[in-house]
Amino acid sequence: MSDTDRQARLERYLAHHTDELSPLLRQLLEETERETGRSRWSIGKIEGRLLQMLIRLCGARRVVEVGTFTGFSALMIAEALPADGRLITCEIDLKVADIARKYFQESPYGDRIQLELGDALETLRRMDPQSVDVVFIDADKPAYGLYYDQALRILRPGGLVFVDNVLWKGKVLGPRITNENARPIAALNEKIRNDNRVEKVMLGIRDGVYLIRKKQEQERLSAD
Repeated sequence: MSDTDRQARLERYLAHHTDELSPLLRQLLEETERETGRSRWSIGKIEGRLLQMLIRLCGARRVVEVGTFTGFSALMIAEALPADGRLITCEIDLKVADIARKYFQESPYGDRIQLELGDALETLRRMDPQSVDVVFIDADKPAYGLYYDQALRILRPGGLVFVDNVLWKGKVLGPRITNENARPIAALNEKIRNDNRVEKVMLGIRDGVYLIRKKQEQERLSAD
């Protein structure tokens, strides 16, 4: 068996042992593929279920998502929130936002979602410091470092940042990085690695995820 076949079998096994998606989410992925040809841009079942579990484990009530796309991850986040929870999701592309809005209206969790159209950085800058429990970043890669800075500003101590695509198909590996998206991602990865304000773990799920927890003040002081 080739390495490719073995990896495909492993991925099917992992998916088989992970909770299934709702019919609405499966329908959304199908429409995303028909309309954009890029359903792979959605985070998928395994990463989505991981994100849901983290949101539930930390008792999050207020979540911010940078990069809605067609709404798959937003709906998974909303499903994990309590009834009075709130997701603010940011998207600049009106075409994909229209698809997302349609599915938000069909979902029983859609009333937990606030879709903000326009520049995500401007939306983040309007938010109060330490007012958010979880931030999920999955948008334009050159701005990842700016999104991270704003995420830490609005995140409460003990809150989580979940960053997607941090391996960028392995192109973040040095010594010379030429890909225009891999360069800012690699720079952010190093920034996070050296950031003593947070604790962090990088996982090889799909295209790589970085899980970051903002330290409490006493944790930061003891680490210095």
